[in-house]
Amino acid sequence: MAKVGILCLDDLKPQDLIGKTIFIRVDFNVPLAATDKGYFRVRDDTRIRRFFDLTFKKIHELTEGDCRLIIGSHLGRPQKKKDHKGWDGIFNMQFVSSHFDTLIRKEYGDIYSIFPPEVIDSHMKLSLEICSHHRLPKGGIKFLPNLRYLLDPRNPEAYSQEFIEEVAKVSDIYINCAFGCSHRITKSIKMLPQLMRSAGKKVVGGCLLIEEIKRLGKFAERVRKNPETTAVIAGGAKIIDKIEILKQFVDSKIRLIFIGGRMVNAFLLAQKYQDRINSLHISDLPKKLWDSKTPEDRIGLVKEVKCAHDIILRAKKNNVSLVFPDDYKITDKYEDTDFMIKSEPDLSQDFQLDLGPETIANYRKKVLLDGKIKNIFWNGPLGAYDHPGTKIYSEGSVEMAKILLTAALSDEDVSVVIGGGDSAATLKRIDLESLKELIRSELKKQLNSSVNQDLLTINFNGQDGYTIYNYFTSNFFVSTGGGASLEFLENFLKGKEEEYLASYLPATAVLMESTPI
Repeated sequence: MAKVGILCLDDLKPQDLIGKTIFIRVDFNVPLAATDKGYFRVRDDTRIRRFFDLTFKKIHELTEGDCRLIIGSHLGRPQKKKDHKGWDGIFNMQFVSSHFDTLIRKEYGDIYSIFPPEVIDSHMKLSLEICSHHRLPKGGIKFLPNLRYLLDPRNPEAYSQEFIEEVAKVSDIYINCAFGCSHRITKSIKMLPQLMRSAGKKVVGGCLLIEEIKRLGKFAERVRKNPETTAVIAGGAKIIDKIEILKQFVDSKIRLIFIGGRMVNAFLLAQKYQDRINSLHISDLPKKLWDSKTPEDRIGLVKEVKCAHDIILRAKKNNVSLVFPDDYKITDKYEDTDFMIKSEPDLSQDFQLDLGPETIANYRKKVLLDGKIKNIFWNGPLGAYDHPGTKIYSEGSVEMAKILLTAALSDEDVSVVIGGGDSAATLKRIDLESLKELIRSELKKQLNSSVNQDLLTINFNGQDGYTIYNYFTSNFFVSTGGGASLEFLENFLKGKEEEYLASYLPATAVLMESTPI
């Protein structure tokens, strides 16, 4: 397996961190839910807990709290709101820091103290005073406001460089633990570590970041060596977001790609209009799909259909099977909670919101090929899993998650990677008792037939789905980055085998020693 290629937190010694001020770039861009009392709570804390379990745990092992931490993350896209709407609400890191405070007190008591972000501080000019004036105590954890507040739409460059330069001055160590942002370059991900390295300060990758690229690198190596036993499950709304990785998977000559979610519409249209695909115009497509869209989105829809056509041709050339659903849950309107089952949607009048029962029943046969598939990558939900009116449209995604976990439990040669984002969010749709019962059932199947199972009780130390998905079986991996995992796999599969793993993403490449300052 290729080397990581960057200095890691695991490489440091206690003396490197004790008494130091450590800046950590994290990805706490987590979904928030409004409460009846008017504030927000974290709806899914997977990214926070993974950081807490891996990177923060290591920092504590090395320092026992004798350090000062500055934590920076973005949250949502506040820069899109020109009137600062939501800057003290849905985009406010205060709610994330409060959740982190709950986790840290449960595990470490009063060793650490949280210093929350300022509520409204669009240019963040006051955020670092506690650090620059040396008032942050030992064990103090300063949460910065949403880093995207630096992108004030009225004057996006007004303070961002000055702020980053100030962070570089007050920090002794830089740790990048933001895997979910690693396919993008921002000042906190590129300029800051470069400034700190030029000042002779240590720049390292956090344990979560390293685990991500190691696990994805191991999976990509399996795909490269055994493409004929590899299946990709591609869902979500837009093919544009996944076009490059789908092309790369096809060019790598994997066994099959299962297409689901709203993305399948583009493939159905590409098949229907294949004879005039080069001259395809928005008016050729069903009006229901584009009537309410902006001119830019209409152009995008035509482009998606053409991209799907390109994938179809490439797959045929490379003998890669494109597997489409056998049936769909169909409604007249998106809001409808009642549905009918059709073998194919009429896109001039139908909404297809999930996969049908025949498709779900055929997962093992058509996607896993009855056990012949050993490497499975899934990115994108297979239906409207977050529908506001019903959970029924998450059935296709939930049942896929179950069968993939079952495959990992029953065959140690299987490797499953869930590519973050909405795909990972669908796992939370499985209630805990159903999840435990699924595992019990699979474990009992592996027992010798002479065992009296009536005398056997299987219990779990982990009391939530997060613990089970992330730690129960090592061949089932849930990534914390959707776009980042896609770009990593794409670059790995078309790169040279001897390259460092850190070279496959822009943010980790910045951490490599060879990166020019």
